[in-house]
Amino acid sequence: MSGLMRKDRDRVQACTAMMAGLFAVLVMLAGPTEKAYAQGPLVADISADEVAITIDFNGASLLLFGAMDGAKDDDIIIAIKGPDTQVVTRRKGRTSGIWINQDEVVWSRAPSYYQLFTNREIEAITDDAARNTLKIGDIPASLLVSDGSKAELARDIDAWRRALTRNMQEAGLWGLNEGQVKVIRGALFRANVSLPANIVPGEYEVRILHLADGKFIAEEKTTLSVAKSGIGALIYQTAHDHSVFYGLFAIAFAVFAGWLAAIAFRR
Repeated sequence: MSGLMRKDRDRVQACTAMMAGLFAVLVMLAGPTEKAYAQGPLVADISADEVAITIDFNGASLLLFGAMDGAKDDDIIIAIKGPDTQVVTRRKGRTSGIWINQDEVVWSRAPSYYQLFTNREIEAITDDAARNTLKIGDIPASLLVSDGSKAELARDIDAWRRALTRNMQEAGLWGLNEGQVKVIRGALFRANVSLPANIVPGEYEVRILHLADGKFIAEEKTTLSVAKSGIGALIYQTAHDHSVFYGLFAIAFAVFAGWLAAIAFRR
């Protein structure tokens, strides 16, 4: 009887050892797959974290660069969003043979600047559901809020949103820049970022996202500060902080300039 019990115990130990070995092999086989989708290191920086808007400011060109712990076919998406601002979209109509503005929609929380940069077509990188989860897109509808003052305009809000997007794209403030991120051997990446002359001062949010096979891997965030500088900053600050004084000064300066011009032409 004891011999049989000993044999049974030996069989159990052998089975346990075999299962443990099999489990170890499975862990080793699963290891690389789990590692490939773990949040790896992502480091990014921008060539200048401050941009000064002077009187002769004609825009700025910046270089965004970084490194990631990824594979050759991994993807990088860069989203740059400026401060929210109020934007008015108007629709013209013909009245008595004259084209005038008839309707308008006021967007109270539209991004003043929104640019996306990718290393290839964004549709090939990820789908709509993933982009909504990550809060990235051409111009996410969640970023745009209409005042809804006129019910008849709100019913056609999609057409107004398309018109707003078209106007901002023509001004160089919104855009989708596919293929503008250069990824080198799945380790280094860089992108050239252009800021137009009509950007507004404020803090710009810069998001860098690392994806593999459409799955989110890691994200890095940084900020870009845009501020007026020099005499332009003084005029801008005075106009906002002392609007009454600025208005009176502008009127007085216009009267003085007209009087001076009249004297000059009289001679």
